[in-house]
Amino acid sequence: MIFNQKLAELQAILMGLQLAKNLNIVDVVCYSDSLQCVNLINRPAVVYHAYATLIQDIKDLIRLSNTPILHTLREGNRCADFLAKLGASVDSALSIHATPPEGLVPLLKDDAWGTYFPRG
Repeated sequence: MIFNQKLAELQAILMGLQLAKNLNIVDVVCYSDSLQCVNLINRPAVVYHAYATLIQDIKDLIRLSNTPILHTLREGNRCADFLAKLGASVDSALSIHATPPEGLVPLLKDDAWGTYFPRG
């Protein structure tokens, strides 16, 4: 099976938006370190794109919730990067954690404090 990073990123965005909707979380901003995926979502639809249906599902959700989809560098998205790596190590399509997994708490604290990490 060939891993397609763009497909995985789009599916993660969709699942995250669906989860926020199901939990009645209304003030959501979605950041992705995939500029290509952000552009696919924010620009006019490409009807013949391989993931056109998935992209349209995301567009429908953000239109209903008024959720912006923004680009960030990987260094600005360390919590998401940590969770993506954690998710790649399990067999389930979606893992929901009631509390932050071990190793995530320091990253959340850095994020809350606005700690800056330069690109290296």
